[in-house]
Amino acid sequence: MLSASAQEQADSPVYKSYRAPSPSSLLRRSDAGYNALQIFILERRANSGEAGAQQELGLRYLLGEGIKADTTKGAFWIGRAAAQDYPDARYNFGILLFNGWGVPWNPFEAYSNFRAAAQRDMPEARYVLSMFLTENLVVNRNWEEAYQWAKKAAASGHRPAQEAVADFEARGLGVPLEARGDQRDTTSQRKTASVKHAVGFVFMDPDTVPQNDATLLKDALRDPSPQLRRALGLPRGGSARLDVDSIGMKTISDAAEEGSPEALTIVGRNYEKGIGVQKDVVLASLYYVRAIRMSSPRAPGLLQRMLVQENAVAHLRSHVGQGNPDAQFVWAALAALRLDYLLAKEHGFVTEKQALDLLGKAASADHIQATIELGLCYYAGRWVVEDRDRAIELWNRAAVMGSKEAKTRLAVLEVQTRRDPEKVKEAIKDLEEAAQAGSVLAQVALGYCFENGSGVVASSSEAARLYRSAAQRGSQDAYYALKRMHDRIRPRQKEFQISEFD
Repeated sequence: MLSASAQEQADSPVYKSYRAPSPSSLLRRSDAGYNALQIFILERRANSGEAGAQQELGLRYLLGEGIKADTTKGAFWIGRAAAQDYPDARYNFGILLFNGWGVPWNPFEAYSNFRAAAQRDMPEARYVLSMFLTENLVVNRNWEEAYQWAKKAAASGHRPAQEAVADFEARGLGVPLEARGDQRDTTSQRKTASVKHAVGFVFMDPDTVPQNDATLLKDALRDPSPQLRRALGLPRGGSARLDVDSIGMKTISDAAEEGSPEALTIVGRNYEKGIGVQKDVVLASLYYVRAIRMSSPRAPGLLQRMLVQENAVAHLRSHVGQGNPDAQFVWAALAALRLDYLLAKEHGFVTEKQALDLLGKAASADHIQATIELGLCYYAGRWVVEDRDRAIELWNRAAVMGSKEAKTRLAVLEVQTRRDPEKVKEAIKDLEEAAQAGSVLAQVALGYCFENGSGVVASSSEAARLYRSAAQRGSQDAYYALKRMHDRIRPRQKEFQISEFD
């Protein structure tokens, strides 16, 4: 049967099928016998080796048109047509391989099929091929070739490709020098990670677009990564004119507490600018730091720009001196994240002892984030002797104080250790709820569960889907996990070998 996620994709223009119009398409087909006869004839043609019939029969199985939906049979027949180099089938089979629908997950074979369809002038395939060339997962990243394929697709009127071309040109990626005009050369910035979503692909590109409130909200509400949208109870594909006021500060704050990097960044921005709340550099810094901990690609730049403003660091430092636990946490966390260079100009770098003392003071005042951060120190052996039991104790304490992040971290540990099957099941339930509410940490952990069969039936395709979604949101852990999955099945052909340096 077609899975729910597959059906959702099928309802959108994913599967490619050029069907010649005929008078029969205008008729109302209410006769079951007629449908059965049509399927019988189609099956005979498919069995005789007719590629077009194989493609059509495969689509009918996938979409449940006149026949009981069956993803495996659909993939079989589309695969047969693709083997005969039928263009539509090459594209469709690439979609199935990429998502692991009815066939084992194999992004390398998917790439080969997409390239074949792209070379046959299919706009959709050209666009998807351009996205493969931005990922550095299946083949080496090649901005120039990616841009050219996107341009070809855009010239055919393919809207996602047109948007991608505009994105390439805004950042000067892959665009010939003579066509750049006054655009900046962003080559030196290509290691800065921000994320562009496109047909489920991870588009790692430099963060050169102004990080205004509209950009942050667009990040949060984009459809391919709908965690915050779902958490806020907003419809899929809703109004593009949504703003923070129309959503409500409380709902965004709730999503932030679940561990949504997008929501945390928005809350930080609100405190920085005084949008709906009183302007507060300390709280803005706190939320930006938390967003960075949750892999926000936008928060580091926003935090840096805020702290280089006149008196910002001095203001933060004065609150540290006054014993403000929020400020103590931020000052220490900047050192933990190796961002204390932002403080060094006026106050010097933060020593390990200073950072640990500040965390201890804030944690002793029941500051939740300081307690979690201190747990991270003990878990990783940073500034202290590694002591995972102590880390668990601290996270349990934070969870009792109401921290959803701490609860998620404890669930992550449970699925990784797999000591008690019943506790693992309970932890997976917690992770599923947290991921639905926007937690990128939970999303990555669920990817781990499906990759390794921890408490669930192992599924490479589901693991890849979860990792991709988290990587789109900025998680480097998810991106490297996805790369690990690719490397595990990487073919030996030269075109699939990834250079160490990009």
